[in-house]
Amino acid sequence: MSTRFYQHVGTAQDGSSWVVLLDDKPIKTPAGDVLQLPSLALAELIASEWAAQTKTVLPSTMPLTKLANVAHDHMDKAHGASADELVRFANADLLCFRVTTPLALREVQAAKWDGWLGWAEQVFGAKLGVSNDLQLPAHPPQAVQNMRQMAMELHPFALTALVHVTSILGSAILGFALLQGKVNAKNAFDLSRVEENWQIKHWGEDDEAKARADGLFAALSAAVDFMRASNR
Repeated sequence: MSTRFYQHVGTAQDGSSWVVLLDDKPIKTPAGDVLQLPSLALAELIASEWAAQTKTVLPSTMPLTKLANVAHDHMDKAHGASADELVRFANADLLCFRVTTPLALREVQAAKWDGWLGWAEQVFGAKLGVSNDLQLPAHPPQAVQNMRQMAMELHPFALTALVHVTSILGSAILGFALLQGKVNAKNAFDLSRVEENWQIKHWGEDDEAKARADGLFAALSAAVDFMRASNR
């Protein structure tokens, strides 16, 4: 947290990249480099975070700036490691785990998730496995390899967002669906919370759990905005 030190916020093109300007000076990353962004859309989103600051600059209210700093300072060197992290999420993908009981919840999981497993089969070239216990599902190696290759081909900023939304949702399938514009943030969040929502429907929800869910959805929505703007 620091005192707001600037009056005006703007954007400018810098070669093939875009920068955010504070009183005509480009903002820099924690590593000390000018934060270069892949699109005007993303620059405008980040500029809006800086413009929204009042007397103090609160990093906790600037999730897009934080993601951009990570992407800029670290992702070039961590591209392969991030693709591997997506594969780890896929190996334990939420949509591939089904309860044995109660039967009603298992039926809801099938109704909500089976279509997305079918979509994933088309995208990744093979059908992902499903587990009805605590054992990891068996995924065809080709599907996992195709997923990793798709991640490796992404722009560093889009990959940063993809890893982030996947970690929030617990599902690489839903992460890629968001990336490709097949689902919006609200529907993806609801799909990731089938069991929680089923429990809430039957037993209610306390204030603490609701606050946590609201925080996760806000983080997801910001990351999806970042992803869409980065992927243009």
